[in-house]
Amino acid sequence: MGRKRKNRPGGWAISIVIAFALMLLPSVDSGAKEDQARAACPSAQKKKTLTRQEDYIIVRGRELRKTRNEKISNLSLFSSIAGEINPIPFQVDEVNPEGEWVLPMISPSFKDRPIEPDRDDDNGHLDENDELVFMVRDSGDRLAPDHYPPGAVAVDEIRLEDPIDGALAWVYLCSFSGKPPLSNVDYVIYQPLLDKTEQVNSSNFKMIYSPGLSNSPSSMSIRGSKNILDRMKFRLQVKILGIPFSLDENDFSGELSLYKDGPIRVIRRIRSAIQLTKTFRTPSAAIESILYDNVSIVPVRIKVLVSMKWFKKILRVKTRVGADFQNMHGWQVLTNVDPHWLQVDGKMDETEMGIKGEGFNWFLAKGPEGAFIIRAVLDRRPDGSFQESTLKASLYYMDDDTRLDPPESVPGESPQIGYWMDGVQDLAKGTFYVYAVMYFIKNYQEGIEANYLKISDQPIKLCVD
Repeated sequence: MGRKRKNRPGGWAISIVIAFALMLLPSVDSGAKEDQARAACPSAQKKKTLTRQEDYIIVRGRELRKTRNEKISNLSLFSSIAGEINPIPFQVDEVNPEGEWVLPMISPSFKDRPIEPDRDDDNGHLDENDELVFMVRDSGDRLAPDHYPPGAVAVDEIRLEDPIDGALAWVYLCSFSGKPPLSNVDYVIYQPLLDKTEQVNSSNFKMIYSPGLSNSPSSMSIRGSKNILDRMKFRLQVKILGIPFSLDENDFSGELSLYKDGPIRVIRRIRSAIQLTKTFRTPSAAIESILYDNVSIVPVRIKVLVSMKWFKKILRVKTRVGADFQNMHGWQVLTNVDPHWLQVDGKMDETEMGIKGEGFNWFLAKGPEGAFIIRAVLDRRPDGSFQESTLKASLYYMDDDTRLDPPESVPGESPQIGYWMDGVQDLAKGTFYVYAVMYFIKNYQEGIEANYLKISDQPIKLCVD
């Protein structure tokens, strides 16, 4: 099927189009959490009471008092579970002074390209910008100092506290004089292939990224299911003085540049640009995606160089972001804007057509193999604090096997779920953040989505001593 020609603006308006695209071009952001205040961590409690299992934990290097400036290769993380003290999986991701991850790995597809791995200026030592990352499920009981791992020359006790009920748990970052004992657990596996295809596997999912559409996965399976994804869709509709033009995901070129594959998370960076005309392409920007064994995150930082209010009289913007699925007949969908479960069968029924989408935040899909949540976060900065912006989301839902929405690989929306993003044309000058977060659920039980939503809404509190 040939691709329908899209409307493009005439020469008199091309400068406005270029300026608009450059203003909204995303750039890299590490998505680091808010730094925790330095404070003593008094507690007479010894046993772990924290029951949360799905959270990932990030500790900034500046909060680590005793192991900071130690060699990263000499570090290991420990916990005490049922009286046994053992190393647990962790990684330290280096961050440069500009706040960008230092990614040391190059895909074999790009070995012949002039791409250099990132290098930090701390010679492999843990500095204040770096991030210690681990999973809450691996935390344990509190240790007395005389029970710290033998041979450790410096130890930071990290206390985890649930802000909801005050439940506690602990882990211990230890530095050794030589090679430390390490866990052999690797939660997520990354495989860059010679044909420029990338594959990411965990116990919960398999994602494939294909050349040309590497900004987002082209295939996704849940715990051994068939591929349930046609493609991720981005549709931008703009009118300049009433003259329309549009962009979609095919207009965004993307190539993997650098990555890091650790036992806790994979970070992949692509270089992306927008093909505005046959001859004009915007400068490339970096976009990163972060994949844990149960969470996938795409943080995007949007720099608005000039207040959009100057364009309001001549510019109208509509943006739709969504996931177009396939092979999902028999699945059910729940959203935060409607209490009814929606039945995926390729036909829109009265319940589906009656949904009011304002205030959309997340949807949950459950099927035979498992469940997942996709969440749109428009009101947070990387540190978890709220941002003041005009961006708002309203649900887009279509369950129709016959409805075409090109470009697409598989005709039909079976279903397509996403959101309209409004308020772009009201953005002030500044930097704004948009996150797409996906949580994978092994065994769905009614109400369990609350455990995943509180990962960002009510994050675990940290205290280092």
